[in-house]
Amino acid sequence: MRHATWLKIEASPFWHSAYRRYRSLPDGVRTPLRALLMPQWQLAAFLVRHAARRRAVAGPFRGMRIELSPLSSRHLLGYILGSQELELRAAIDSIVARDYRTILNIGAADGYYAVGLAMRAPQARVEAFEALPELHPVIARTASANGVASRIAIEGSCTPDLLGARLAAAEGAVLVLMDIEGGEVELLDPGETPELGRADILVETHDAFVANATATLIDRFQATHDITCFTARPRVLDDFPPDFLPSLRRWFPRLAVELMNERRTGLQRWLLLTAKTPVSASRAAEIVVAA
Repeated sequence: MRHATWLKIEASPFWHSAYRRYRSLPDGVRTPLRALLMPQWQLAAFLVRHAARRRAVAGPFRGMRIELSPLSSRHLLGYILGSQELELRAAIDSIVARDYRTILNIGAADGYYAVGLAMRAPQARVEAFEALPELHPVIARTASANGVASRIAIEGSCTPDLLGARLAAAEGAVLVLMDIEGGEVELLDPGETPELGRADILVETHDAFVANATATLIDRFQATHDITCFTARPRVLDDFPPDFLPSLRRWFPRLAVELMNERRTGLQRWLLLTAKTPVSASRAAEIVVAA
C-alpha cells in the first residue's frame, strides 16, 4: 500500500473501520484481495524480493540474507533495498569501527540490526530484545541463515532492572541500540539506571508518541555523552540501488521511490549518544567480578 493511501485511510473513520475489518479476514482471503486492489504494488514487491533472493542488495549490511516477517516483506522493502534508515549509515560505520563486545538491541523487530551488526562486528555478542514473540523465529532464522546464531541471544521485553543488570555484567565496550515506539523515555533514564552513563546509545526517538521525547533524552545525557542528532528525509530516486532492477527505476520512478517509503508518522529523529567516559575493558572486568 502506498504511504499516501494509508494516511488517507487513517484520516477517515469510515475507511479506517473498513481497513480494520479487512485485517480481521484470514490471510488466505486477504492475499488475493491485495493482488486485486494493488496489482502494480504487489508485482513490484514480488520482483524486488525475487530479484534480491532475500538478500540486502545495498546499505550497511549488503549481502545479508533477510527472513522478513510477512508485514515487513510487503511494506518495508527498504530492508532489502538497503535504504531503510539510510540516514544512519555513517553512524553504523562508526559503530562497527568501535569494537563493541556487547550490543543490546532493544526492539529488535525482524532482526535487521541484531544480525547485521553481528555480521559486521564478529567480536561482539548481541542480545536481541523483542516484545512480540511471533518475531523471535524470524530473528532466529535470519541469524541462522547468516551464520551468527551462536552470538545472538533472543529475549522478550527489557525492563529498567534487566537493562541495568545486563549493562553491569557486560564485558568491554557496550552499545545499546533501541527502537521501542516511545518506550525509550522510560527505559533510558540514567537516574534509574546509572550504568547507562558509560554505555554508547543509538536510539530512535518518537516525539509523535511521547511529547518532547528527543529533548528529554538530550537533557538527560548531555552531561555524560556527546550527542549527534539525525533527522529523516524523504527518499529520492537516487537512493534506489543503481545496479538493481534498472528497468523498474527507469520506467516506474515514482513506484521505485515509493518502495523505499518507511511509513513514518511525523518528524523522525535518532540520537547517537557517545559516552564521554566509556567503560574500559579492565573496568568492565572489575564490574563482572564484583557482580
